[in-house]
Amino acid sequence: MPEVTRLFEPIRIGSLTLKNRIIMPALTTLYDYEGGSRYEDFYVERARGGVAMIILNLQALYPGRAGRSGWVPDEEVLRKGALALNHDLYIPRLSRITRALRENGALPCAQLAVYGFWARGGYGAPAEEVSPSGVRLEGPQYRPGLENLSFIRGGRPLEVEEIRMIEREVAAAAARAVAAGFAALELQALGGNLLSRFLSPLTNRREDSYGGSLENRARMLIETVREIKKRVGEDFPLLCRINGDDLLPGGMEVADYCELLPLLEEAGVHAVNVMPGWYETRRPVNQMCVPRAAFVYAAEGLKRVARIPVAANIRITDPLLAERILAEGRADLIAVCSALIADPEWPRKAREGRFEDIRLCTACCNCWSDLAGHRRPIACSVNARAGREGEYVVRPAERPKTVWVIGGGPAGMEAARVASLRGHRVCLFERRERLGGQLLAAALAPHKEEWIHFVRYLETQLRRNGVEVRLNTKVGADEIVAARPDAVIVATGARPLIPAIPGIDGPHVSSCVDILTGRKSAGRSVAIIGGGCTGAETAEFLSLQGKTVTIIEMLPQVAADVDFWNRWVLIDRLEAARIRMIVHAVAREILPGGVRIQVEGREETIEAESVAYAVGARPYSPLLDELRGRFDAVYPVGDCVTPQRVRQAVEAGFRAGMTV
Repeated sequence: MPEVTRLFEPIRIGSLTLKNRIIMPALTTLYDYEGGSRYEDFYVERARGGVAMIILNLQALYPGRAGRSGWVPDEEVLRKGALALNHDLYIPRLSRITRALRENGALPCAQLAVYGFWARGGYGAPAEEVSPSGVRLEGPQYRPGLENLSFIRGGRPLEVEEIRMIEREVAAAAARAVAAGFAALELQALGGNLLSRFLSPLTNRREDSYGGSLENRARMLIETVREIKKRVGEDFPLLCRINGDDLLPGGMEVADYCELLPLLEEAGVHAVNVMPGWYETRRPVNQMCVPRAAFVYAAEGLKRVARIPVAANIRITDPLLAERILAEGRADLIAVCSALIADPEWPRKAREGRFEDIRLCTACCNCWSDLAGHRRPIACSVNARAGREGEYVVRPAERPKTVWVIGGGPAGMEAARVASLRGHRVCLFERRERLGGQLLAAALAPHKEEWIHFVRYLETQLRRNGVEVRLNTKVGADEIVAARPDAVIVATGARPLIPAIPGIDGPHVSSCVDILTGRKSAGRSVAIIGGGCTGAETAEFLSLQGKTVTIIEMLPQVAADVDFWNRWVLIDRLEAARIRMIVHAVAREILPGGVRIQVEGREETIEAESVAYAVGARPYSPLLDELRGRFDAVYPVGDCVTPQRVRQAVEAGFRAGMTV
């Protein structure tokens, strides 16, 4: 059995000793906007899971971000509003959080977040957008959809007096963090936030002592570090989170950050936490198409010249991979974020050698899309309990039951897992030869192979929990009524919709799912009717085989159903592959050699040897109709109710397993 040893060696950051090399970096969850204990419950569970240090993202300036101008903190705001470090009124609640994290084994660290908004007049004053030089990065070389990220809009240039005011405000926030019981501080200078915009020659065009050379561009950052030191003492542990590589044309690269590092060390920074990429970068960073550990090179480059510990970030989801990075001397610490959202017990399971029991992050980016695309509290596709730790508590059932689960997709497997954890006797029936349902096809699309790891995790848990699995078995209502289980969870999934188009039954026509799974093959040129997620991914799948592909989509854009954080990456790949995408187009007839379409009032024939379709799915639930009136304890879940995403299917399965 492989072992992890370096990962669990202690390490010092300044005067602080961490019990292992795993830290949870700062994360915006929006849980603290909702009141109650949701925020605390989320982080306490990760502390219990064995992480050494948890870094909390906390606004150092008032109001921190847009939409908060005129807001004055009071008891009602503290009960419902977001946590921050820009007022003493936050200290009592933050003190409770730091105490809870320490009691559960993790050291609390406060990230001093400095975004591009602040109110010079203090509380109740209007918020202003501010920047080094008023530069906003726009154009085809930058990521689309930036209108969703209001805090990077540029803003008016700061005056020198204001720069000094902001530095003192950040230092005051640091003092509040110490008063609240935090064991360490982290200064945020990455991603295109205010301090990183001063660092970059792309956004810092100043001609005074805060612009020009790297030393000048770093002046605000270094002065802020020194102001913090004045308030909290030279020895108080201080990290700095930097990009290491901006991933922007003309931005700072690893070599530039290597020049910055001695300035940080001299100023008294005790460790750097390296997370490449600005918000504006067009290069994929977090998505499933990014190879694991793709950005460790940035931490590795800094470590070669560093005299302080260096943490590596992004797509390090496997503890064995983390162990190898440390053993090879590429980093000193591993910052694990999304992997801890997916499985808060990641560290403990790794230490115990229970690698198959780790619910690995799939990099589906549902959490990112929730936050940046929809401005709602984050949720996890593979962990229904993320953000609901206090509500979704798996407890033993009052009376063990015999539970049948019909359907082995993600909803059915999760339902069986949770029901078995509660002590029920569970039997899972799947009509095909493998468990996984639609995830098996989804994992065959380009860059989507991470989904198969979730299927394997669920298979392992079913085996560990004693769930009886019967493959190649179709169950009817008569069998259920005769066997009389105590409850039946129906998770029979969905089937592809077949569009009512003349010629759809032609021998050269097939569903995109059949193409992905290899049940059907395609010719040298293919027309795909339906440009949603499945159609777009099938187009890329075929293009990689050297085929000429055209997507025909009725809506104004292709991949409209793809999450915010993934869509632009997929579209960039489709365009790079020269896949033709026709929108506002309706397929009128499938011909032996192509498809006749109507687009914007005119007709056109798309030549193609093969035609595939992906126009949606319909619930497949004949068993529910057969059981109606014959069996009462029936719980339908997943796509057999309404076709949705993996996250909704997993949560529905979890809730069913908790309910039976």
